[in-house]
Amino acid sequence: MVSSDSLEKKRRLDSVTKWSMSAPVGGWFLPHDTIFSADEKFLLVASPRALQIYSAETSIRVRELAGSSLATYALSSANPDHVYVASSTGLISLWDWTTGSKIGRWDIGAVIQQIAVVPQPDTDLDLVYCQEGLKRNIINVHALRTKSQDSKTELKQILKATSGVNRFEVLLGGKVVVATTDNTILIGRRIKVHKTALEDFEYVWREIKIAKQITTMSAYVRDANISGKAKQSPKDHRVNLDIAIGDVEGTIHLFEDILTSFTAMERLQKDSDRANVDVNTDALRSKHLHWHREAVCALKWSRDAGNYLISGGRETVLVIWQLSTGKQQHLPHLTAAIENITVSPLGASYAIALANNSVIVLSTAELQAKTNIVGIQSRRVDPSKMPEESGSVESAFENLVSVPMAVDPKNGYHVLFPVPSSQPRSPQAPEVSPEPYLQTFDISAGRSAFRQALTRNNATDPNMAPDGSKIHEPTVKLLQISNDGKWLATVDEWFPPRKDLSYLDEGIAEFNEEEQSFRREIYLKFWQWDEKTSQWSLISRIDSPHFFEDVGASARVLSLIADPSGVGFATVGEDRNVRVWRPKTRTRTGTIVRGAEEGLVNWSLDHSVELENSIDSLESASTYQSSQVPVSARLAFSADGSVLAAGISWISEDGSGSIHLIDSNSGTIQQSISEIDVGILACLGIVGRYLVALGDSIIVWDLVVDQLLHCIPLVVPGADDILDAMSLIRLAINEADGTFAIAYPSFDQRELVKTNSGRRYRKASSKISIFSPEQPRPLWSSRTTDVVLALEAARDGKGYVVLDSSSSIRTVRPMGENLQLQTPPPESTSSSEQAAAEQLSEDDMNDDEQVSTERAQRPLLSQDAIDIATENDKPVVRPEQLQRIFDTGPSHALPPVKDLLSAVVDLYARKPRVAGSV
Repeated sequence: MVSSDSLEKKRRLDSVTKWSMSAPVGGWFLPHDTIFSADEKFLLVASPRALQIYSAETSIRVRELAGSSLATYALSSANPDHVYVASSTGLISLWDWTTGSKIGRWDIGAVIQQIAVVPQPDTDLDLVYCQEGLKRNIINVHALRTKSQDSKTELKQILKATSGVNRFEVLLGGKVVVATTDNTILIGRRIKVHKTALEDFEYVWREIKIAKQITTMSAYVRDANISGKAKQSPKDHRVNLDIAIGDVEGTIHLFEDILTSFTAMERLQKDSDRANVDVNTDALRSKHLHWHREAVCALKWSRDAGNYLISGGRETVLVIWQLSTGKQQHLPHLTAAIENITVSPLGASYAIALANNSVIVLSTAELQAKTNIVGIQSRRVDPSKMPEESGSVESAFENLVSVPMAVDPKNGYHVLFPVPSSQPRSPQAPEVSPEPYLQTFDISAGRSAFRQALTRNNATDPNMAPDGSKIHEPTVKLLQISNDGKWLATVDEWFPPRKDLSYLDEGIAEFNEEEQSFRREIYLKFWQWDEKTSQWSLISRIDSPHFFEDVGASARVLSLIADPSGVGFATVGEDRNVRVWRPKTRTRTGTIVRGAEEGLVNWSLDHSVELENSIDSLESASTYQSSQVPVSARLAFSADGSVLAAGISWISEDGSGSIHLIDSNSGTIQQSISEIDVGILACLGIVGRYLVALGDSIIVWDLVVDQLLHCIPLVVPGADDILDAMSLIRLAINEADGTFAIAYPSFDQRELVKTNSGRRYRKASSKISIFSPEQPRPLWSSRTTDVVLALEAARDGKGYVVLDSSSSIRTVRPMGENLQLQTPPPESTSSSEQAAAEQLSEDDMNDDEQVSTERAQRPLLSQDAIDIATENDKPVVRPEQLQRIFDTGPSHALPPVKDLLSAVVDLYARKPRVAGSV
């Protein structure tokens, strides 16, 4: 007999005709200088998908200009309310950012890296300087004109360098252009300045070779005015140009009045008849400023006659150099590396772009923060970190392991996940950064809600060891939130770097890894939400919640899950123990010890269950890692919390592994299911009466009749190693609508991505599929262009939340519900497993598949009911029916207007529902 709850879930599931994935929210800001509006009231920052305008006073986004593959942007010099936005594909758009209207659009047919805008002489129009080309070595000047303007669009090439240009600046309205390559400074000065036509733009270029790699550059003209009479020969125009560059070793090279130095040297060469003599930095009298230990990432001149230089790097310290006295002023503890610095038009503020996807605006007088813009700070995986063309890099798959994520039950739009302290874009950045912080992101508002530390960190402590190496923080490996949203459980892990254990090196890699694991620090922490401070407060910390007693070492925690029926959490570790943790009110001699308002709470072990070891240990304890430690273990609670499923697997020839069903109240194993064989267990979940296990196949097991329902092969293309493949599979269970979702990536060897370094990487994408446990075919599936790092069910019962490798969040929700309210009869499942395997195979599965469910046959009505129905031929549309269509999340995550209109039309165009006796 089918329960009413099952029928209700089935009715809701069958009423869904399709699912929809929202547009991505978030993404990392471009590595571009932040732009101030002319009145300094607004800030313009961009991600690859949109240009965003923020209020400098409130740090709130006021407008968004959508785009695709955005690469750079610059304000119009003719009208400060207009902004040019360029994409890497060669499209340049002109927007009025104050109204959000598009004014013009041009396709220049070249890859764009950077643009700069200056006024065209003797006109009120713009000239756009573009760094173009696949090799990034061409600078062109474009006169982009709309149909309303009299002049035509023109193009003039002014530079074709022998190597890629990393950065360029245009000064004095285009009279001077300064560009840098990896080890060269290029200085171009326009000749024939009295001619204003674009075709007459000609530049004389001079070069300076630098011994070290150049990482940043800033140029400043101290006196742009022409002395003397109004009419002078171009030869009498003197430009006092200062250039500051930063190199990879932390040195700032300062060239003062560089054009005068060039002129004097060229005159000396001509007088001595020594043409074509190489010019070096010593001859040009460069000054050195050295404070940074590592590469200088950002450098800017102040606007007060160039008396100060502002620099920043990976040390998280802002340095202000007073050039006349040589004194320095430091602003430390910015929590992340500094990537870009912008000085406001009036010189009253500094905009600091940090390597944690945030922008801070500081006042120049007090160096106090006035604005703080924070995006999604989760782990970012650039295309250059994907598996290479030939073989797989070990660190590539380490970057793509799952990110712990939870949706707040108190607010379904708040998503929690751990984030690194800093993620620099420099090649010297570590492959995998520790994640010691917790970020709560509001997907409805598109902004960060909270951020706090979950482990010890180096925000205010020294982050550099005596030998110059980076001190790494612990990383949060697991995270879960209780069903009432009041408790948070985290597991963080830290182990000493290998170089610190060199004194124990015996030349055997296995022994070295064991010694490192013996010194691992693992903590299980329980946090309580504090409404007053809007932070999580640490209540209890369990040191080494799982432990190898025979060798005296901490065991890794492999899975953490929250009890859906009450306050409690369960963990399983490498020691093969499942442990349930619950809170207890602290008492003293029978009296509750009270804090400010209520009793103080301690978390402790409620009960522990040891899982059997299917591998007979034949070796000594020194080799415990290969003989006794499981390679994978996963937990899953039933909806009512009565059953706790624990799956465990080892690497062995027979693929040993089993799933145990534990009574969560008594802590006893009620049943062990050995018939389920997924190889290495990747994910485990329970939806209704069905157990879902993912590995090298998708297995659905009916717990009531104790038999296999479906077994569908699952392959991760491009991941040849089984452990790598299993670490890339995601599973989420939505008990509210009785569905489960899976996501897994593919790495296409036939379609490669070439980076600036010339290396080729496999193009990565992810497939997301939503299943009903009763059906072997997916209800819906689609692809994303990034790798899914986290997948969770939405707390409001309407779909799933997806976090990908570009630090973007999407929501997958049901759309276009079928409004047939009669309950369909139970369906008989007769699909063969072979058909299901073909349906989910990589070659045959159709992307964006939307499977419509069968409609139930209407019962025959009596003649009286038909007469009543014909009297009221207009359908009745209730408010909750409209709410099902429009209540799909924030406004920016709505489905296409066509889908909304179609759903509304279906409501009013349908035949009225007949209510009568049969």
